[in-house]
Amino acid sequence: MGALAGKMAFTYYEHRLEALYLICGGMLIGVITLELIPESIRTYSFWALMAGASLAVFLCVWTDQVIHVKYSDKSYLPVIAFVLAMIFHNVPVGVALGMTLKDGIGESLLLALFIHHLPEGVALYILMKMNRIHRFVLIITASVITIVLIVAAWFGAISDQSNLINGIFMGIAIGSLSYVAIHEMIGQVVGKVSKRELYLYTCLGILLLSFYLKVAHKFF
Repeated sequence: MGALAGKMAFTYYEHRLEALYLICGGMLIGVITLELIPESIRTYSFWALMAGASLAVFLCVWTDQVIHVKYSDKSYLPVIAFVLAMIFHNVPVGVALGMTLKDGIGESLLLALFIHHLPEGVALYILMKMNRIHRFVLIITASVITIVLIVAAWFGAISDQSNLINGIFMGIAIGSLSYVAIHEMIGQVVGKVSKRELYLYTCLGILLLSFYLKVAHKFF
C-alpha cells in the first residue's frame, strides 16, 4: 500500500523530482524523530542505541568515501543503503513481535508495524523509480524485507530476547535511516533548489508524516 501511494505521488509529481526527494527525506526524519527514537529510548539501553547508530554512520561514511567514489555512476547505491537500514530495523522489531505473541499483544504490535511501514513503502518506491530501477526489483526487495521480519519474529518466539543486541540493531537502523534521509535524499537536492523550497518541502514531509501518525493512532 505504501508503494502504491508512492506510485501515485510519482505519477502526478514527476516534474518536481527534487521536491519528492525532500518530501521523502522529511517523512523519514519524521519517522525517526517521532516514532523510532522515542520508542527505542523507552525500550533499549541508550548506550546500545548510540553504539549501533555510531557504527551505522561510520559504515555509511566509509561506504560513501570508498565504494561510492569508485562506483559513482551506480545510482542504486542510495537504494541499497535504504534497504539495508530497513532490514536492520526489522530484526529487533521482528524479535519483539515474536516475544509479544506469547503475551497475547502481538496483534496490536503487528498493526502498529503495518502503519509504520506505509511511509517507508512510499519512500522506497519513489527512490527506486527516481533511480530507474525496475518494478520487479521493488517486489523482490519488499519480499526480502518481509522475510527478514518473519524470520526475526520466529526467532523471537522461540528464544529469549537480548535487549543489548536488539538495542544495537535498532541503533544501526536509526543511524542508517538518518544518513539516508539527510545525506542521500536531502543532501542530493542542496544547491538545486532555493533554501525556501528546501525547508518548505522537507517540513512538508515531516508534517505529512506527523498528521498521518496522529490519524493512524487515533483510529488504531
